Amino acid sequence: MRNHLIISSLALAAAAGTASAQQACSTYEIQRGDSLRELSIEVYSTEDFRIIYDANRDLIGNNPNIIRVGDVLTMPCLEEIGRAPAAPQTEAEAMAAEMAAELVKAAENRASKAIAEAEARVAEAEAEAKKASEDAVIAAKSAAKDEIESARAEAAALIRNADAGERPEIRDRQLLLITGGNYAPFTDEALPNRGLYTYLVETAMLRAAPEQAYKIQFVNDWSSHLDLLMPTLAFDATFPWSRPNCEAAETLSEKDRTRCETYDFSNPFYEVVDTFFAREGSGYEQTLTYADFAGTTICRPEGWSLSHMDEVGLYEPAISLVRPVSPDDCFHAVMDGTADIVAIEAHLAIEAIGRLGYEHRIVENPNLAAIKSLNVMTHKDNPDGEAILETLNQGLAIMQQSGEWRDIVSTALRHQMENG
Repeated sequence: MRNHLIISSLALAAAAGTASAQQACSTYEIQRGDSLRELSIEVYSTEDFRIIYDANRDLIGNNPNIIRVGDVLTMPCLEEIGRAPAAPQTEAEAMAAEMAAELVKAAENRASKAIAEAEARVAEAEAEAKKASEDAVIAAKSAAKDEIESARAEAAALIRNADAGERPEIRDRQLLLITGGNYAPFTDEALPNRGLYTYLVETAMLRAAPEQAYKIQFVNDWSSHLDLLMPTLAFDATFPWSRPNCEAAETLSEKDRTRCETYDFSNPFYEVVDTFFAREGSGYEQTLTYADFAGTTICRPEGWSLSHMDEVGLYEPAISLVRPVSPDDCFHAVMDGTADIVAIEAHLAIEAIGRLGYEHRIVENPNLAAIKSLNVMTHKDNPDGEAILETLNQGLAIMQQSGEWRDIVSTALRHQMENG
């Protein structure tokens, strides 16, 4: 029997090396340093590692936290597991989608040619960098970036023109959008492009309405967004927020019902893994059922939706709920014994645990995760609210058709993994 090297599938192994580029509908041999979460990002542009785990459960076993170097994973086709984009519902939609696809393909061919030519100029400039000044390389890279952006803008214009529908008009004014920081890799002023989600929203606005003036401001007190700034219409939209299951209002907490009644939501710009973290050895990091959380104290930061907890019976008095302003306070509470479990988004948790020095002391329960969408919200009293959301939805659709959404997500998540 050959010896296997065991590595963690939910966090990068300490050993050097990263997963090479892979594709769905194929197989992949696990390498040193791989993780299911990283492979999911590489192949499907999502952190939902269960896409791969569910297709390889017989190989991996009951613990998705363990994978073995040398094992060969099946990367399923999204169509086969019911995760493919919805097909057009009408003949008109099908024709529009086919026309858009042809236009995008033509634009992508032009973009690929422009990119190849620009990259060749960059390579040539870099080869001569020893003799020429570094300004030549910088100028070539800037020109390449401009040409890529021009090609993408052209593709977006073609898709907009092919769309038979009309976008509602927004009043002639500058839009004000609000978000907050300390939410890596999604929103923070210190991150590249001020965060992945910020960049997605800005790009969607650019692709759908390049003429629209807007400004994004950061207010790090997240609860003030919904308690004060949005209700007074000081801002037109806020992001990113999860949408509760508004169709089952009777199962929601009062705050989530109020969110459904007060706000409208964009289409999801991104999905995150919302899960639970507990101290190593507590037993809560391994349990397979929510019932085992009965009687515990669960910490969930203020302003974060409780809908996924409500749906599985994790509400008072079955559990005790603690809601500090800062996610960091939740992890401190687990360490000092005033809370048993942190309910939080996985990416933020991994970053915070590393930054706070709690690695290997607070760990993720991989068995009870839930996928949550992140949306832009507008207040129902805002006369431009629906038009803003429809504009953003159109821009998102353009990005998804052209492949730009995937490029932005992959680049941001790779930067987060490489830089912490």
